[in-house]
Amino acid sequence: MNLPAPLAALLCFVLTLGFIRLLTPLAQTFGLLDIPGGERKDHEGHTPLVGGLAIVAGLSLAALITQFANQIHPAFWIGLFMILITGALDDLFELNPYVKFAAQIAAALLMCYWGGLSLETLGNLVSDKPLTLGRFSLALTMFGVIGVVNAINLCDGADGLGAGLVFIAVFWIAVICVASGNSAQVGLAFGLLGCIAAFLAFNLRTPWRRRAAIFLGDAGSLSLGFVLAWLTVDAAHSRPQLFAPVTAIWLVAIPISDTIVCMTRRLLKGHNPFRADRTHLHHILIDLGVPVGGAVALIHLIAFVLAAAGVAGWALNVKEHVMFYTAMAVFALYIVLVQYGLRRVASNRLST
Repeated sequence: MNLPAPLAALLCFVLTLGFIRLLTPLAQTFGLLDIPGGERKDHEGHTPLVGGLAIVAGLSLAALITQFANQIHPAFWIGLFMILITGALDDLFELNPYVKFAAQIAAALLMCYWGGLSLETLGNLVSDKPLTLGRFSLALTMFGVIGVVNAINLCDGADGLGAGLVFIAVFWIAVICVASGNSAQVGLAFGLLGCIAAFLAFNLRTPWRRRAAIFLGDAGSLSLGFVLAWLTVDAAHSRPQLFAPVTAIWLVAIPISDTIVCMTRRLLKGHNPFRADRTHLHHILIDLGVPVGGAVALIHLIAFVLAAAGVAGWALNVKEHVMFYTAMAVFALYIVLVQYGLRRVASNRLST
C-alpha cells in the first residue's frame, strides 16, 4: 500500500501512540525505568524508558505497511536495530561504553560498506574548489555518523530536548525532499516526523503535564541519532545531491556545537569526555533560572532558526564556503555565550 507522505506520517503517529500505550505498563514489569539520582537525573519518579522502542516499532511497522521500507537499503534497518537493541540493553543493565561504541562502529560500517554511503567530498567547504576526501572518506564518514549519534544522546538531558532537535532537522530535510521532488528519502523523513510527534505528546512539558510521562532512553536517543546520520549522509551522497554537506552542519548545529564544547572542556580539565556534568546548554539555562520548559523551547527556537538559515542558503545557492565560514562565526559566538553563561552560574553559586 503506497500512501502519500503526509498520510504515512499520520500512520506512523498513530502506530507509535499505540506502541507507547502498549509498552508503558510493561516497563514497570521489566525494570525499564529511569530512576532519579546523580548529578543530572533530577526528575521526579520512576519514568518508563519506552520512547525509543515505540518510535522504532512504529516506524518499522508503518514502513512495512506503506512499503516505503523497500526504498531504503537493508543496511539501514539492520544498523538501526543493532543500535536500538544495544541502547535498550544499556537502559536495562548499563553496558560498558565500549560495547555501545562497538555497536555504533558496526552500524556505521554497515552504512558505508553494505549501504554504499560514504562522503567522497565535503563540497566547496573552504573555497570554490571541492574538498575531496580520498582515502579518508571511510574514516571521516564513520566519525561523522558516530559523532551525530552521540551528540543526540548527550544533549538529551531535558524533557523533549533531544527528540525535538531531531524533529527540527528532519522537518527541514523533509522540506528539501518535497522541494527537490526527491522520493527516495521523503517516506522515511515524513514517517520519522510522525513517530517523534507521537513521542513528544508524552514527553514535552505542557500546561496540563508538569513533567514527561516517558523518556527516550539510550535506545531512543541513539536510534534517532543514527536515523538522522543516515538521512544527512544519504542526502549529501546521492546523485544529484539533495543538499551539500555544509547544509547538514546547519541542520544539526546545536547538538554538534553543544557536544564539541562540552567534550573539549572536559578533556582540557583532564576528565573523561563522557563524564556527566552540568555544562550542557540546557543545564546552563536552567541553572540561570530559566524553567525547564522555557529552556527547551528557547533551544528549539535557536535550532529551528539556524536550520532554516542553512536551508535558505541552499535554496538561494549561496556559495558553500560562505555558508561554512558563517557557521564557524556562529559557533564562535556560541562558545562566547556559553562561557559567559557558565561564569554567571558560578558567580550565582558563590553569592549564595
